[in-house]
Amino acid sequence: MSPALPLLTAADGHGREARPLVVTGVPDLLDDLLRLAAAAGVTTTVATEPGALRRAWAAAPLVVVGMDRAEACIAAGLPLRPHVVLIGGHVEDGRVWSAGARIGADHVIFLPEAEPWLIDAFSDLDGLGLRGSVTIGVVAGRRGSGASTLAVSLALSGLRHGLHTMLIDADPRGSGVAPGLARLLPAAGDPPPGGTGQRPTNPFPPPDGAPPDPLGGGAAPSWPGLVARRGELAVVSWDLGVGPDVPVGPMATLLSTARSTSDLVVVDLPWQQDPAAALALSSCRTALVVLRADLASVMAAERVCAAAGRRCSDVRAVVRQRPSARLDPAMVSEMLGVPLA
Repeated sequence: MSPALPLLTAADGHGREARPLVVTGVPDLLDDLLRLAAAAGVTTTVATEPGALRRAWAAAPLVVVGMDRAEACIAAGLPLRPHVVLIGGHVEDGRVWSAGARIGADHVIFLPEAEPWLIDAFSDLDGLGLRGSVTIGVVAGRRGSGASTLAVSLALSGLRHGLHTMLIDADPRGSGVAPGLARLLPAAGDPPPGGTGQRPTNPFPPPDGAPPDPLGGGAAPSWPGLVARRGELAVVSWDLGVGPDVPVGPMATLLSTARSTSDLVVVDLPWQQDPAAALALSSCRTALVVLRADLASVMAAERVCAAAGRRCSDVRAVVRQRPSARLDPAMVSEMLGVPLA
């Protein structure tokens, strides 16, 4: 029997924070990862029990996790962080993609095909930043509640506040985010009626306390110029040719890319979860359930909240209230058993 691997190994106790962290208990995989790290000229910290390594997990510039330890990392409640790579066994194994989403992996790779890529990743540690990313899911408690409109509003708010934002339409059966964008995104580059050349009002005024910033030069300022100053917004939808269900593999890749490139990720989720939507929900820090303040909507939203709570630890209600509504938001929150957003 081979001797057990130590919980933590390093050449010495100095400079541990600067080392990439390798989390695996499989000797052959560990040998491969150490070989690739040596080829990149770096020394790694090796872990076998992630529950005891919270400080190393948060401080390492890069974390490489073997599939054998993925579930243990998830069970240990390690915080989501950028620059996590999961080493999968087989690309057809759906458990790999599910674990990658739940652990917050930026990349899911398979060896030996990805060895050159991983060597490059080990070599480029100085270029890695620990910018955090927040993923928020928005789902309707009942059809027609306005979840897609709220998702668009959140994305545009992130844009206004200078965040790199990605809006993901994960509901191919719904009306999509395009109607919401059409209503809420002003045509900043269009000249006013009559062609007078008058400058349009800035649709995204600076946050409170910030000095006013006029739109850029030129007779008709364009939307790209405004985006460059206020942040960036990427909108991702799906070709109708893929069918009614979004493929799980592309969704996992998209979520990894979103986390590594965006400050804020907003996911418009379907009312009824398919496997890809369940995967996206598992990656969310917060899930917002949108509903109207009426009894029928509350009864439908109870099931949605229960389903969301099985995959996301922070589920909140967004209650749309009308003057004629008999239920106030606090009552709706109590009935659903989730806090108000």
